[in-house]
Amino acid sequence: MALVILSITSGKGLQHAINDQFRSLEGDININEYSMRRTGESGAILLSDSLETAILSEGLVAQMHAEIRKASLLVNPSQDVFEGIEIIGYDSLKMNSFLTDFSLKESSNKERYGIHVSRSLLKNLALSVGDTAVLVSIRDQQSAPRLRDAVVLSAFETGLDEFNLNHIIMDIEDVRRLNGWRNDSVTHYSIVLNDPEHRNTVAAYWNAIVPYNMQVQSLEYRHPAIFGWLELFDTNILLVLAIVLIVAVANLCIALLVLIVDRTRMIGTLKALGASDRLILQVFMWLSMRILVQGLVWGNLIGLGASFVQWQFGLIELDPSTYYISVAPITFDFVWILCANAAFLAVAFVVLRFPVRWISKLDPIKSIRFS
Repeated sequence: MALVILSITSGKGLQHAINDQFRSLEGDININEYSMRRTGESGAILLSDSLETAILSEGLVAQMHAEIRKASLLVNPSQDVFEGIEIIGYDSLKMNSFLTDFSLKESSNKERYGIHVSRSLLKNLALSVGDTAVLVSIRDQQSAPRLRDAVVLSAFETGLDEFNLNHIIMDIEDVRRLNGWRNDSVTHYSIVLNDPEHRNTVAAYWNAIVPYNMQVQSLEYRHPAIFGWLELFDTNILLVLAIVLIVAVANLCIALLVLIVDRTRMIGTLKALGASDRLILQVFMWLSMRILVQGLVWGNLIGLGASFVQWQFGLIELDPSTYYISVAPITFDFVWILCANAAFLAVAFVVLRFPVRWISKLDPIKSIRFS
């Protein structure tokens, strides 16, 4: 039972932690232009006041942030190295939240075209916080590339290698200047829902009401492989539960048969005194269930205790490049835990009725003579 509890708390913890990691970066739902341009970027979109009011007034949205995403090159001119990246322009609220969650080292300077770069990308470009890099961007296919000096304001670490190596963060106003756009132009709306469990349904509903030139995408739609992998955790938990259940019930059945054999003379005596088979069956049935309940109590205490230690102190670490997080997370999903305990009790109660039925076949005279 302790193994089952640990598989539930760790599996559910990893699901929730990775889900929260992606939600904090991309939101539950994105609204952007329906088709990409030849440059690989989304064009400018703008929600009408009536549509924005309709989305916000339904009580589904916790936060909505405007973003601008733009393809660019980030160059270290002193080392002649560069990387292709995507600039993400955040509004002030989303920027503060991002830096609070992921920033490792921050400069006190606030420069125009200031950029926030991941630690791994800084290492690849031989840059550090406070250095000046060059952003090379294209406004459109007819224009020459635009070069802008950009000061590295902070280093961040999200745990998502693909995001770290392919994105830098800027103030949304600076990205608008790079594009030469007006003050209300954006490429994406990032929306965080109050209830993320229904984001696929909400995305499908909003897709039906937005203009034809826009599309609404849920987090699962944008990252199907990762969320498909996360769904397998439930299967793994059920598999562990099934294996442990089979082994536990088999051991309990063997222990019960040994107990019956050991008490054969007592069973014969009770039958000779007039005790019914049903009464004797009930005695051994409740005895076996008491053993099972004691085991469940100790298993729950050990499993929940070990989970609490990991939740409190984070003793077990993970490889962020594989699991997207650095410490094994724990979530106490008591619905799953209670269902696992109920499954043990229900299956054991049904299965244990078969070995105790052997008692009804015992002959009282032979049982009393048994030694």
